[in-house]
Amino acid sequence: MSLNLEAELQRGLEALNLELSVDQSSRMLVYLELLQKWNKSFNLTAITEPRKMLSHHIFDSLSIAPSINQKDRALDVGSGAGLPGIPLAIALPESEWLLLDSN
Repeated sequence: MSLNLEAELQRGLEALNLELSVDQSSRMLVYLELLQKWNKSFNLTAITEPRKMLSHHIFDSLSIAPSINQKDRALDVGSGAGLPGIPLAIALPESEWLLLDSN
């Protein structure tokens, strides 16, 4: 991932008033990279440009993080490409997530 995406991730996190560790931020960018890679084979999302994936998928998913208790258990039904479950699991490491999709 580019330095620009790293900086954009940090700006978005600040706008959402979220603080992630360096490891969590790195995992978020790796997930974004994997989403982009596997989207080519499995058409996981209509959005293919990494910056738009960051804003439309990652930040949208993280927007509900302040409403979730750190130690909650959650079920992401219809998870598809792992949204919002994977970004929330990365951001809230003490929470427990189960992702469910028909595929």
